[in-house]
Amino acid sequence: MILDLNFIILGTFIIICLIPLYIYKNSIVNFIYKNNDFKTFIHNLKVYTKNNYPKIRFEFKQIIEDTKDEKNPQTRSILIIENLVWQFINYKYISKTKKSISNDLLWSTYLENCKPIKDKLPTDWSKRKELTWQRDKHICQRCGYKLKLNDAKVVLLKAVSNGGQYNFENLETLCNDCNKILKSTDLSKTYKSLNILDNLMTKVK
Repeated sequence: MILDLNFIILGTFIIICLIPLYIYKNSIVNFIYKNNDFKTFIHNLKVYTKNNYPKIRFEFKQIIEDTKDEKNPQTRSILIIENLVWQFINYKYISKTKKSISNDLLWSTYLENCKPIKDKLPTDWSKRKELTWQRDKHICQRCGYKLKLNDAKVVLLKAVSNGGQYNFENLETLCNDCNKILKSTDLSKTYKSLNILDNLMTKVK
């Protein structure tokens, strides 16, 4: 009899505990899912930015803290991405004179074609571009993005208008985004056209 009474009390206690869980099960599941989903989202962003833009140290801690009161998960994700893109844009990059190319790879008209003629590219530009890209290890010198030759932008560190020439020490490899940023006179417009923005937005569910 005492055993039956204990069983009834225990059973009643369990049922009382389970009723709120049953009533609020959807809210609890959604809460757990959203938290895990957000953690996965941040993890994916960290992995992507580290792998694709290794020269830029993105700050996540502060933007996660600044957006914690945003109730809409998608809006919060977009705010975080916008902040990351602006970090990318505002990254302070100082161009430096680059390494020369080994003399045994130079050709007879190399020095002659270093001198600019009315802002026209030298006739051997494709060769200079490829050797610059190889010297720079196929990566953007500003952000570290890995580039195919066709996607690389080889630019002059010192513009022709300022006395720059087409010698290898004055050439460096950039990605399209970094080239746009360094040339931009209106970063708010440039922001909308960057590949990094489109690439990061694909991480938003």
